[in-house]
Amino acid sequence: MKTKFFTLALTCLSTGAATLALVGEADGAGKKRDKESGEILFDFTDENPGDKWITVNDNVMGGRSKGGFSFKKTKLVFSGSTNTNGGGFSSIRSKTMDLGLEGKDGLMIRFKGDGRTYNLGVRTDRSSVSYRTEFETDGDGKGWQIAKVPFESMGSSWRGMRLPKSRFPLIKDKIRSVGIMIYDKKDGPFKLQIDWIKAYSDKK
Repeated sequence: MKTKFFTLALTCLSTGAATLALVGEADGAGKKRDKESGEILFDFTDENPGDKWITVNDNVMGGRSKGGFSFKKTKLVFSGSTNTNGGGFSSIRSKTMDLGLEGKDGLMIRFKGDGRTYNLGVRTDRSSVSYRTEFETDGDGKGWQIAKVPFESMGSSWRGMRLPKSRFPLIKDKIRSVGIMIYDKKDGPFKLQIDWIKAYSDKK
């Protein structure tokens, strides 16, 4: 099965949204090269991978969305249903840990989607500010895709309110958590399968 490979354009909006551009395809051998080209942060092969993740849905602000994570073999499955009457978001994030991202330029994620739009983001140590970029998914759920997300493309926000990155810059050596969110202002079920998340550097 082919892997569709995307990179996020650096000319993003202040919200952190960006356009996915197709840059190539790779087969199973390509998948192996992809994994070797960066540093794996999460590949869900641990004995208890769920111990590293938590769920945060809009019920923290009175919303009605439902969502969470499970594991199918060595894949993380982020699924549920969003309800825009009172919030409209569901998210999962890794627990606080030192991810060693000071010298990295961004994240990559290998996934199968459902046609909806998701966010890949990070949080820093002792801060409630989040940094995120949107990525779109194919709707057939059959082929694997890879999104490359530069840290500089991530917009900053606090409880849904946009923040200027000039005042709230992302300090990479303070990143302590990686998260996935769905907040596309749509109602209904969602499902995102994740093979791995890794960090990459453009330096050779």
